[in-house]
Amino acid sequence: MKRSLVALLAAFLLGFPAFASAQNYDAAVATSVTDYAAKGSFTGVTLNVACRRLPVIDFITSHLSDFENFTGATIRFTDYPENELRSHIVSDAANKAAGFQIYCLDDNYIPLFAGNHWVQPIDTAIKPAYKLDDLFDSLRGLYSWSGQLYGLPIYSEVTILYYRKDLFAAHHLSVPQTMTELENDARILNNPPRTFGIVLRGLRGEGMNVYIWTEWLRSYGGDFLGPTMHPIFNSPEGITATEHYAHLIRAYAPPGSGAWGWPQASSSFASGRVAIFVDSSAFYPVFTDPKQSSVVGKIGYALVPAGPKGRFPANYSIGLAVPATVKAGSNTQAAALAFLQWATSQQMEFARTAHDIGNEDRKSVANSALLKSKIAADYIAATTGSQAITKTEYRPLIAQWREMGDIIGAELESVFTGGKSAKAALDAAATQVTARFKAEGVLGTKRPYEELFPTK
Repeated sequence: MKRSLVALLAAFLLGFPAFASAQNYDAAVATSVTDYAAKGSFTGVTLNVACRRLPVIDFITSHLSDFENFTGATIRFTDYPENELRSHIVSDAANKAAGFQIYCLDDNYIPLFAGNHWVQPIDTAIKPAYKLDDLFDSLRGLYSWSGQLYGLPIYSEVTILYYRKDLFAAHHLSVPQTMTELENDARILNNPPRTFGIVLRGLRGEGMNVYIWTEWLRSYGGDFLGPTMHPIFNSPEGITATEHYAHLIRAYAPPGSGAWGWPQASSSFASGRVAIFVDSSAFYPVFTDPKQSSVVGKIGYALVPAGPKGRFPANYSIGLAVPATVKAGSNTQAAALAFLQWATSQQMEFARTAHDIGNEDRKSVANSALLKSKIAADYIAATTGSQAITKTEYRPLIAQWREMGDIIGAELESVFTGGKSAKAALDAAATQVTARFKAEGVLGTKRPYEELFPTK
């Protein structure tokens, strides 16, 4: 089949995705290389990619021959465990080692890498065929810094409410829309030791308890930092939010869960021991797999409940970025930019979905007949609804976020396990963060993005 006809077929499939086979979507991925490169244009170029193993990465690597055979480039992935990946790319970037031409980069590290000029802006390289506006707005925001785009997402998630439809129906309960209703439902459904009302992350860490607790902080009107980088998360609003989160754990969650991370929390829900779970949308495949879940077919999905100041679902993304050490104007840079766009293209995401490798970064996929043919309608509504309202600055967009978040997380765990009051813990965390920021010379400076996300 001539390439022009394949391109026509690809366009047809993207318009009517529910009726195409996975192989047809794979063909569209192969054809889409022509949108970003010419035949043989990168012969002799090798791109070394620092990444970690993810289903989406495995899917991209399974299609590497499409890119390599057409362009002549060689793509080599080096996989690291999550924490090791960060240390490797920080070292590579800070020392200008130029060991990699593409980084796998968490969105919350964009301020560090872009602020230090360790990755390069890519705005002017984006081709019209990429359909940048098709990405969820929140994801474009997460990969932007000072008005420029520095990466493209390959994986994203938001937080949603998981609930047991059978238990809610038995007690004639409606899906909770507010924090008050959430607590009331957790209280009614709490029937230990057989069933517990709710489970939430308690384990310390910016990617553990802080990831979920921030929903409470923001929905009660709290924030992390003032306009001059001074901690304000120990405000009355922050204390109230923490007290409510801690009360849910202590009163209605499984014993010991104040120190649980997502593995234990998600397992307790999958086992049928818990009625409500607020956490990442990434658990959908686990909860719908009979080999991993005893509650298949019994789960409902909804937006996270609102506090006095609204709903604040969390967000998280992993993307691809080009190190600053890749020479501007070089064929290597052109190859890296072409690969970024092809690997995160609309065609690639449709093909992933056709092969049941979920997570949607694009509006077109989230609203497609293809996705609706594979995934529960209320799950799609919950995730797309959350993507529409999640805030780019869910976490502070600062280079010091990971260290700050870990300090807060350690103190929060002491509240959830009963060791400290919310006020004492948050005050202690604020004192530690203040001292650290003062030592690093950022206390009293203008908070990044203050003009876009002003402190209220």
